[in-house]
Amino acid sequence: MANNVNDLTPRWDNFAVYLPSIQKAYAKAAYKTGDKTRVMPDGVTMKDLNFLNPNNKLFHYGYSLYSAGQFKVGEQQADIITNRTSGSIIVGDSGGFQIGKGTLAGFDALKNIRKPEDVCAAWTDAVELKTWIVNWLETHSDYAMTLDMPLWAQMPSNKSSPFHKCSTEQLINLTVENLRFIDTHRRGNTKWLNVIQGSTAEDMKLWWDAVKDFRFGGWALAGDTGWRGGAAAVIKQVLMMRDEGAFEPGLDWMHILGVSQAKWAVLLTAIQRGIRAHCNPNFRVSYDSASPNILSGRFQQVALYPNFTNKAESWSIRAARCPNDKVYVDGNPSYAFPFPSPLGDRLKMHHLNVQYDKYSTVNFDDVSQHMLTHHNTWVYIRAMLEANELAFLDRHDAENFVPPQLLECIYVFEDLLTGGAWQAKWKKHEKLFDALKDLKSSGEFVADSNPVI
Repeated sequence: MANNVNDLTPRWDNFAVYLPSIQKAYAKAAYKTGDKTRVMPDGVTMKDLNFLNPNNKLFHYGYSLYSAGQFKVGEQQADIITNRTSGSIIVGDSGGFQIGKGTLAGFDALKNIRKPEDVCAAWTDAVELKTWIVNWLETHSDYAMTLDMPLWAQMPSNKSSPFHKCSTEQLINLTVENLRFIDTHRRGNTKWLNVIQGSTAEDMKLWWDAVKDFRFGGWALAGDTGWRGGAAAVIKQVLMMRDEGAFEPGLDWMHILGVSQAKWAVLLTAIQRGIRAHCNPNFRVSYDSASPNILSGRFQQVALYPNFTNKAESWSIRAARCPNDKVYVDGNPSYAFPFPSPLGDRLKMHHLNVQYDKYSTVNFDDVSQHMLTHHNTWVYIRAMLEANELAFLDRHDAENFVPPQLLECIYVFEDLLTGGAWQAKWKKHEKLFDALKDLKSSGEFVADSNPVI
């Protein structure tokens, strides 16, 4: 049991859970005591950035995603994930994004190969790599996504992918090959989530029919089967999977890759509630992004907490440039960090602005970025939690805080999932699903789980 008054973990029991995607540099930095010569907020050390620790003095949150794709093949690192104590659940990503892009460090077998049949043969022979990925995930994660050969590699924007010229059939066959490999080599330490891909209704069905018999611990929705395909695509995919017994007890987890928008937080909770009521009381949905880290590490930006109302534009986590100027470098304590969070309330601007170079506009160091990541992570977790707590109030009260179309869709999702035959109800809701496309404000920052800072 955590001793922290800011332990957010128990409040997620009834909601689809957000997983901040932890980057390896942050995970390593938060494992160390830190540089004693570096000015820190009073009473705060680098280890206090480890929010996975149930006894953390700032806040505790027991869910995260960690990707093998961040590491060079064979690399080992001591950090807050690899040396964690009890009190957290880690969902591991297999590195399919980096493999699909051809950027996985330490794996060169596919370089300079362009003929699809040669690419497929080289991947089949990559036993050492696949063994390392399976062992890494079995060692460090509670749930792990299977290794898929993504169909997005075929898109014109991915011409540099070694899999770019592979056919849909070849990519699906390689994925099935991977699933057989996992089935043979898994050790029982982690529950595997079978990844479902697709870009059209036709190839989604082809993919599902090819992989659906590999029923490990649950599922992960990627590509257009996930949030990028829209609300209608996700709920239709879930309904078809439900009808084929995909959420029976033992198949207890479904992950949606690469999303951290408040509207999706509540829609995915509606799916979780529907599946729990209809077929599996232990069912859990999760979703992830690296947005807190990308904002700080790539853009030196601070996440801005939403002010939830029933206006669609209020349901956005926006971002702004973090104050970054030489005037703060001299240590003047009168400049407070003006954004509230457990760490932010202790920060002064000179804790972030620690260096000045007349030839550079960057006054942050790596520790500054890690502290800003910690703050941003709190904002994202807290925002997703509040969105859910507001949306699932009594409906009369929820109407004051949730856009009407989004609130209606929540109840439609639950209704479709808790009934038997759903096809007859589908047509009358299609306009509602289409309307949801406009719910995201254009000012909202969106990033997936894969970029490495």
